[in-house]
Amino acid sequence: MVKFATLEDVIIHKIIAGRPRDLEDVKTILLKNPNYNPKYIYKWLKKFDESLNKRFSATFQKVLKEIEFS
Repeated sequence: MVKFATLEDVIIHKIIAGRPRDLEDVKTILLKNPNYNPKYIYKWLKKFDESLNKRFSATFQKVLKEIEFS
């Protein structure tokens, strides 16, 4: 059996990596796949925010706003 990361998991990993190319990838993924699960993404990003004292969920929100106006 082969296991693959879900679309949401790929987004989470790319947000955490945070490189400009990764954030562009997130935009492209979201634009091409409008039926993603934002609750799942926010849930995990908030857990990473708390444990690593970062603002990954804010980064995701910023990306969402950027694609909203594109």
